[in-house]
Formats: sequence, C-alpha cells, structure tokens
Amino acid sequence: MIYWRRKYISMLLLVCLTLACTRHGGKPPIQIAVGGQTQFIYLPLTLADRLGYFKDEGLEVTISDLRGGSEALAAMMGGSVDMVAGFYEHTIRAQAQGKRLVMVALFDRYPGLVLMVGKKHFDHVRTINDLVGKPVGVTAPGSSTDQLVKYLLRQNGLDPHSIPVVTAGISTMLAALEQDRVWAGVTVDPLASKLERDGIARPLYDTRTEKGTHDIFGGPWPAGGVYTTAEFIQQNPDTVQSVVNAAVRVLRYIQEHPAEEIAAVMPESFWAADRDRYVESLRANLSLYSPDGIMPESGPPNVLKSLSLVDGKIAEANVDLKDTYDNRFVLNAR
Repeated sequence: MIYWRRKYISMLLLVCLTLACTRHGGKPPIQIAVGGQTQFIYLPLTLADRLGYFKDEGLEVTISDLRGGSEALAAMMGGSVDMVAGFYEHTIRAQAQGKRLVMVALFDRYPGLVLMVGKKHFDHVRTINDLVGKPVGVTAPGSSTDQLVKYLLRQNGLDPHSIPVVTAGISTMLAALEQDRVWAGVTVDPLASKLERDGIARPLYDTRTEKGTHDIFGGPWPAGGVYTTAEFIQQNPDTVQSVVNAAVRVLRYIQEHPAEEIAAVMPESFWAADRDRYVESLRANLSLYSPDGIMPESGPPNVLKSLSLVDGKIAEANVDLKDTYDNRFVLNAR
C-alpha cells in the first residue's frame, strides 16, 4: 500500500513538472536585476514586461529593483539573478577582473547621466574642480553614477578619489539635495528633469543628448542594456534569444509610439504623481533609445578608453572587446 502511494505521488509530481515546463515553453523562470527600475534608461525592461512581450516568448520573468548598477551586478555574480539590465561598462570591468560578462541587447545609445549641483551651491560650483572635497551623491559605490564622477575628475587632472561620494539612490537623491546633505548628485531622468524644473538643482555635466555625451566622453558611449554571464548564455541560448526577442520588440514599440502612449503602459507609481510632466520628460528622452538593440562597433572602444583613464587595472588589462558583447541574438530576433 505504501509502495503504491509513493508511486502515485511520484507520478503526480512528474505530471506537475511536465505541465510547468509546457506552460513556459520548456524555459526556466528568469530573474533580472536592475539598479533603479523607474529610470528612463531602463524603461524598455519594464515596458516589455507590461506589454506582455516576455510572456509571448514563453518566459516567466521576475524583475528585482535594486539601488544601483553595482548592486545588480553583485546579485548576478552571487547567483541570485540570471541577467542584469545595466550599463555596458560592467562587461569591460568584469573582463579586467578575469570574468566574462556579455551584453546581448543594447537599450541606450548614450548614458543619460546628469551631474547636478544643488541650489545652495549654484554660485560656487562651475566645474568639477569646485566639488573637490565636497560630498556628491551617487546611486551606489562602483555604479555608473560613481564612475562618472571619477572620470570627470581624472579628465581634469584630479585624483579620482578626491570627491567623497555618498550613497543616495533614486528615491533619496531629491531629499539629499534639498537638505544639503550633498553639494551635487548624479542622477537620470525623470528625476533630473524634476530637480531642474523645481529649482532644486541644475546640470553641470549632462549626457542626456548625443552632443552632451560627445562633449564629455569624446565620442559615442553605449550604456544601458541586458547582459549576463558567458556561462548562462552557453547553457541557456534559447532563453537568452527569447529575452532578446522581447527587448528588440519593445525597442521597435518605442520607435513607433508617442511618449503619451508609452507612459500610459508604465506603472502609475513611475509617474511620481505627475503624469503630464512624466510624459514631457519622456518625450525629451526618446532619442536616447536604440532603434534596434545592436551594439555599434564604434562604441565599445570609446567606453574602454574612458574606463582606462580612471582605472589602472583596466588600462593594463588586455581587454578583448569582442567578448564583451554579442550581436548575434539581436540579429536573429524575430
């Protein structure tokens, strides 16, 4: 009797597992981490999820919203997530440390990062030199916001550690600037536009446009997108292709729809209680997004150049840029 009961339970479990695999097209559930989900630079990830594009690919995707890109990367390297919506630069940093990360779809043609000065210091801060020794807010140490500060310092012949950075995530940056806990902060839209519009802060260095990016980095600087480990790609090529299919599809949606329609799909909580201003800011940022998800050949060398200026280990490493991104999945996207 006990034997047949165990046999029945085993068969039932097998049926349940089979049904689960069938429901998801044989693909395992996917965990994707992002450092600041409400930011425009990562809008394609949430938009694809809201439009049901992941489900159309037979994927069950869970998005983990963390404070910054470095925390999202740490979550993946620690094994708690499978992929990251983050900045391309992390793939270069990883290779210099003997690890291989690969960007499989590009969201953003440029970074969209803005170093903004708090209103109490408008008259005192004209360049990065004036912030030496003063607290500056970044999303997290080691994040792309932190690296922008260090790059600007090195570019101006200063010690990249001469500005004390303070952790101030997207949800706390506004308060940090208003309460003068930081002299300046690095953020992105929609928060950057709100800070400027409300007179709380104003841009000192701005990469929300192609011109601004070229002025600061001297050329193209591809930024946000989806990356993962080379091992995950090797073990789950069909899953990666499905994620990229959804990414390319949502980038096409962005190209074909006005800001008003895109905003209507996003969670209301992302609007920060002001839909009209959210739409206005989004409209001004639509040129940020890649039309096709392809990493341009001219971008990675310039990113490597800027990273090497700040980090001697990267400068000394023999980084093979061909191993930091893979356009095959985008080119094969339906």
